[in-house]
Amino acid sequence: MGLSPFRRTGSLAKQSASSINGSAGGSTGRQSSLKNRSVIFGLLAALFLFAAGCSKDGQSTWDALGPVAQRQLDLFNVTLWIMVIVFILVEGVLLYAIIRYRKRPGDPKPPPLHGNNALEITLTIIPTILVLGLGIWSVFILFYVEKPPDDAPDALHVNVTGHQWWFEFEYPDAGNGKKIITANELRIPVDRPITLSLLSDDVIHSFWVPKLAGKIDMVPTHVNKMWIQADSDKIKDELPVTLFGQCAELCGLGHALMRFRVIVMDQEDFDSWVAAYGPPPTNTARAQAGQQLFAANCTLCHTIDGPDDPALSASRLKGFLTGNDITPVPAPNLTDLRTRETLAAGLLELSETNLRAWLNDPDKIKPANYMAARAVLYQGGTVSLDETEIDALIGYLLDLR
Repeated sequence: MGLSPFRRTGSLAKQSASSINGSAGGSTGRQSSLKNRSVIFGLLAALFLFAAGCSKDGQSTWDALGPVAQRQLDLFNVTLWIMVIVFILVEGVLLYAIIRYRKRPGDPKPPPLHGNNALEITLTIIPTILVLGLGIWSVFILFYVEKPPDDAPDALHVNVTGHQWWFEFEYPDAGNGKKIITANELRIPVDRPITLSLLSDDVIHSFWVPKLAGKIDMVPTHVNKMWIQADSDKIKDELPVTLFGQCAELCGLGHALMRFRVIVMDQEDFDSWVAAYGPPPTNTARAQAGQQLFAANCTLCHTIDGPDDPALSASRLKGFLTGNDITPVPAPNLTDLRTRETLAAGLLELSETNLRAWLNDPDKIKPANYMAARAVLYQGGTVSLDETEIDALIGYLLDLR
């Protein structure tokens, strides 16, 4: 006897529904599998980035090269491992209790517990001791990093000013009473304490050289102080050694490009640099032509012949803060440009090719810089000097390099 049309139709409907449900289940399974793969990939990527961040090359807090950075690293390491041990112990006891005392089928309802005084007192005293111990040690380290040891009378003092977006370094007495002002490259002698007075003349910046010390804010109208030192017994490479620093406080559009370098030198090399500090010579016709171009186009903002005059610096700052698009601005002192390793706040290696590219279009290399926005040379949208004039200007700035 055959099936009725109605029963046959219902069977087909069930088969269709089963097929649809199977397809939906397969799709859901594939989505779940894809989601799991994405999670695993994300965790592996995060682990890779974490491992890469621990590298001792470049900027790294794990490679302390001086006493201040070493004290801070010691405190961090001890705190980290204490917290790791506490975490493992607490989570281990918690997991043991969950597994060992879990409720099984047929177990009676456990009696209520009202605490364990001895255990509670113990678990209160131990964290208190740990927190007090780390806190007291932290205070002693703060006192240590505040000023150099009393047995270091030969400290070299440097005034550091943060600008949008570069660093200015002033040595009131770099040696034999000689005053030096430079930019973006802090040269220091090895095994000698360096005291720093930190200030900003516009917004809040932050001074940070990870291998020498922690970060310190640079605040307008307020001077913060710190000290650093590079120890020869911690530096494995031959001197001079270049360390990397940066602004660690969001300070505007050019913040990510506000970098600087610390060049650690032998005392003899540092003294030679101090002795050679001065305006570039004009021994060639190219340099002489460049000197005239610099005087006509660049001296509104830049100095080339030694330390900046305080009154002139104040005038530039006032114009920058209150003026229109074509006003003098605080700009790097270029007296020792030919002896530097970089230009544009550490973005480029110093060379004729890079300096030419910078002069032709500074905004392409360092967006939001004030040179491209305010210098008269760039008010037409492009530099107003031709290639011959730019070549002469380069010859003057980099003479004897």
